[in-house]
Amino acid sequence: MLKIPKSKVIAGLEWTGDRIPYSEADIKGDTYPMTWADDGEIYAAAGDPLWGETKDGLDIEKFSGGPTGYKITKVNHMNDYLGWGGNGPKPSGMICVDGILYFAFQNMLRTRKPPFSLISQHGSDAHIVYSTNKGAFWVPDFKNIPAPMFPGHKFGGPAFVNFGRNNTNARDAYVYAVSSVLWDNGSNLRLGRVPMESITRPEAWEWVCAFDPAGQPAWSHDLGESVPVLSLHRWLGLPEMVFVAGIGRYLLLTWRLHKDFSGDDGTDLIVLDSPEPWGPFSLVHFEEYWEGKIYNPYCPRVPLKWMEANGMSGWVQFSGSWSPAGQKAACYRSNVRPFRLKMA
Repeated sequence: MLKIPKSKVIAGLEWTGDRIPYSEADIKGDTYPMTWADDGEIYAAAGDPLWGETKDGLDIEKFSGGPTGYKITKVNHMNDYLGWGGNGPKPSGMICVDGILYFAFQNMLRTRKPPFSLISQHGSDAHIVYSTNKGAFWVPDFKNIPAPMFPGHKFGGPAFVNFGRNNTNARDAYVYAVSSVLWDNGSNLRLGRVPMESITRPEAWEWVCAFDPAGQPAWSHDLGESVPVLSLHRWLGLPEMVFVAGIGRYLLLTWRLHKDFSGDDGTDLIVLDSPEPWGPFSLVHFEEYWEGKIYNPYCPRVPLKWMEANGMSGWVQFSGSWSPAGQKAACYRSNVRPFRLKMA
């Protein structure tokens, strides 16, 4: 069982409506790290987007409109980012800072074997690229990347912590990111930060390496010295963290597959909150067999554009099963569901 103290600030999360699959069933994909950009649009990256020109790897997409009638358009086919599943680069993070999009992806080298289980899909060898024209062109070009910024598993899937439109509500002059050690069913969550003007400079990044007696973090530029800010053995899928300005809290969403890298056996949804990006974390919501085995949902997101100003209600966006049964049921695409937070 999941062992973590319950939140004293947010008493729970309740669904206020049913799941809504994206209306165009042929527009398929998963993972969808997303950000609310300065132009008012949501930009995202999809893994293995089986539509249009892109058949595997990943692409860059735009979500236009509100949660019940948004339109997905393809911004960039990213045809150099090839390979199905863990055999190619996959998206892990997206953020907009001062009008520039930054995109983190993992599995650049395609060769790592995952810790804990040979069945779980690895998440390693991450890199960050940027775009000054909303995803139409990325720097550096994939062919010109000599090596991953973050080799290995420790920071193998950076998910940027989003603070609102164009990073408006940033807590300080840093950009933050969290990473598990696997795409699915990881155990340790690490937190890194970097000055906003240096996001693509690996030497500028630093990670939490210790805590003082008051719970304040110490930082190190050596990833090898980093320590987890959260450890939940085999419970941490690719994470999502956002700052909800209306309530002044960080929400951390993650998920667990009931069977390693299986789209047929169901998932659990875990929602945590914290006062700071490094914790301490407490439990808001746990849902076993979230949405049922057929949908086998994963990679929950909270699009901040779709949050109410008071921070109490919004929408979770998530992916659906990639299995043959799931694809037949049109699960393998974007889904959304409305929720409300219950304050303690």
